[in-house]
Amino acid sequence: MGKVYSVSQVNKYIKLVLDDDILLDKIKIEGEISNIKHHTSGHIYFTLKDEECSIIAIIYKDKDIPFKEKLRDGQKIICYSKISSYARTGQTQVIVEDILNTGIGNIYTDFENLKNKLKDEGLFDKVYKMDLPYMPKIIGIITSETGAGLRDMIKVAKSLNKNVRLIIIPSLMQGENAPDSIIDAIELANEYKKLDIIILARGGGSKEDLYCFNNENLARAIFYSSIPIVTGIGHETDFTIADFVADFRAPTPSSAIEICLRNFKNIKQEVEFNINMIHKAINKKILYKKLYLEKIISGYNINIIRQKILQLKELNNRYIIEIDKNLNVKIDKNKNIVSNLMDKIDDNSPSRILKKGYVSVSNENGKQIKKSQQLNQNDIINIEFFDGIKRAQILE
Repeated sequence: MGKVYSVSQVNKYIKLVLDDDILLDKIKIEGEISNIKHHTSGHIYFTLKDEECSIIAIIYKDKDIPFKEKLRDGQKIICYSKISSYARTGQTQVIVEDILNTGIGNIYTDFENLKNKLKDEGLFDKVYKMDLPYMPKIIGIITSETGAGLRDMIKVAKSLNKNVRLIIIPSLMQGENAPDSIIDAIELANEYKKLDIIILARGGGSKEDLYCFNNENLARAIFYSSIPIVTGIGHETDFTIADFVADFRAPTPSSAIEICLRNFKNIKQEVEFNINMIHKAINKKILYKKLYLEKIISGYNINIIRQKILQLKELNNRYIIEIDKNLNVKIDKNKNIVSNLMDKIDDNSPSRILKKGYVSVSNENGKQIKKSQQLNQNDIINIEFFDGIKRAQILE
């Protein structure tokens, strides 16, 4: 096994190789500016790209480039550069020494042309935008299954209304095939016909990552959707053609779900406010009664109160004695009634009747014989006396 190098050693060596390469020391690079950031330090950071690739670029604050502060996204430039590497991350970067000329890039021009075309056709007009349902029950979310934006939306939805149903419709969110994938997802959502709202969401990303949302066919699919569509794409400052066509544009995925459920949030706040007011009213009432009671008690002499308590106890004992007396009288009376009824029942019992000389006759099956017509010659019968049973036969 050969020598093992640390990450720092590898990154520093890559930087050394790039810095020592004569071809990369003074090189002209043409590309379009994207994601430009004028940092407070005075440095300017941006992405230099063409139709296929991109590279990070930086203009240090000490570089005297007259119009560097006017650089904007979409400008096409040719610059003198030095290719180097940032040792801490190992990221290749272009260090811009000078800029030869500027112009408007093709990507920016295509965006503006499509935007103007669709605007002239009326696809951005408010008259065609559908209102969002007041209390949506089922929301379809078109997004990437693995995106952080989806987790954020689910978290927000649970905090606002745990009963709302979210149906996730997976789709590509960047790349050449993303527009067709999103269009298929919109068509699927409309075929389902049970969704109240569709959210088209993608969290973060560079302008290149969001370029798939500037597709004409996708814009028309959003426009012709029979279900209102809310977009939550990228960051708050990002605008795409999809945002202009959608029925409602939210700055982020999280705010998109919050906008759809904002009425639940308002209702929850209203209920909490009313509960708070009820608690205050109850506490105020209790305080009033307490003060009133204290006032009454303070107006009575403590000896008078004790005398009243003794009188109440005496009266209570008197009532208890009277109730016990009346209750015992009624119990004795009911005992006599019950005893008489038991005697009557005993007098009419079958055993008592048999003792008087009567008998009970039944056939072999135990069926009682009440009439002579029920018996025929040679029938066997049971005769029950008070002290036993005898069998007999009918002779005639």
